[in-house]
Amino acid sequence: MSKIRLGMIGTGGMARYHIGNILKQTDTTEVAAVCEPSGQAYELAAELFDKAGQPVPPNEPDFNKFIKKYGKSIDAAFIITPHAEHFPQATALMEAGIDVLIEKPMVMNTSEAKRLLKTRDKTGRLLMVAFNGSSSPSIRIAADMLQSGKLGKILNVQAAVWQTWE
Repeated sequence: MSKIRLGMIGTGGMARYHIGNILKQTDTTEVAAVCEPSGQAYELAAELFDKAGQPVPPNEPDFNKFIKKYGKSIDAAFIITPHAEHFPQATALMEAGIDVLIEKPMVMNTSEAKRLLKTRDKTGRLLMVAFNGSSSPSIRIAADMLQSGKLGKILNVQAAVWQTWE
């Protein structure tokens, strides 16, 4: 299997967390380019690459220029930007022929979600939300119950998640 050439869209705090993990997967993934308008956030991300002994990927701060410049040289993009940017960025990337991994929340509303899925279907690109909880057995069982109609018409959902974060 050849390496996945990844474009990072955003290098803020959560993106740097993911970059730290991606840099441990050098046999499968290479961050080929980033799109980060904040010079400070880019410099903090560059430090991670330096510490890992990896080349610092180039930054194109303008998203549209990023796609034109790097769209043909990346296989996938990981979007970790302000939530309101997820829909237009994911749409543009898939329309440019790039698979997309997007940080949660996927988009801002149901209308954007439906339109983004139509873009996925039209382009044939992969689209994945970075939320591993949706793959857990208990969540899959709950999803199956909801989709089967066994629970009747759902009017409201309330949930709590307990984690061991600092």
